[in-house]
Amino acid sequence: MSSNKTGAIVFTAVMTALTTVFTLISIPLASGYYNFGDIAIFMSSALLGPLCGAIVGGLGAALGDVCLGYLIYTPFTLAIKALEGLISGLLFNILRRFVLQKKGLCATLHFFVCALSGLVMALGYFIAEGLLLSEDKWTGGIANLPFNILQGTISAALAVILLYLCRVNYIFEKFYQRKPLKDKIKKQNNSDKSNDGNDREI
Repeated sequence: MSSNKTGAIVFTAVMTALTTVFTLISIPLASGYYNFGDIAIFMSSALLGPLCGAIVGGLGAALGDVCLGYLIYTPFTLAIKALEGLISGLLFNILRRFVLQKKGLCATLHFFVCALSGLVMALGYFIAEGLLLSEDKWTGGIANLPFNILQGTISAALAVILLYLCRVNYIFEKFYQRKPLKDKIKKQNNSDKSNDGNDREI
């Protein structure tokens, strides 16, 4: 197994545990709870990619539900949080191909990417609560919807602050022992220019 694959597995496990811990830091709501697990999910999807982001989101948040006693929510959390991590990672992969060199713009757009993924999460729980709550039906889901949207938005802002202002992404690259993405893109651009030059000579 290569060092990069080993590192990815280790960091995925660490971020999964961190997601569970952040989920346990919770504030009870009418039919659920407010937590900060999305911070770790957004960071994982940016640092490790969409697949690892989905694993971290699904498993980490679901374990949090189990630990807090919300067993009825666990299957829904597994799917919703995995989707949140997947969408965040996929959109970030698209984003960084175009604006990686412009740090301020990348951070701003990354916030909207995470916030959009958080909105998907909020809508997922709205549907889940509509299906689970036998008495209130959709009323409970509507009551919690603004809090879930706020949770996603705040978590998006904190994740971006940690990644860009606190330079967690550079720390990750150092310990992950791989070249920063911008160096890879620069190398690819130089290769493309070289190929263009060869084509002209022919």
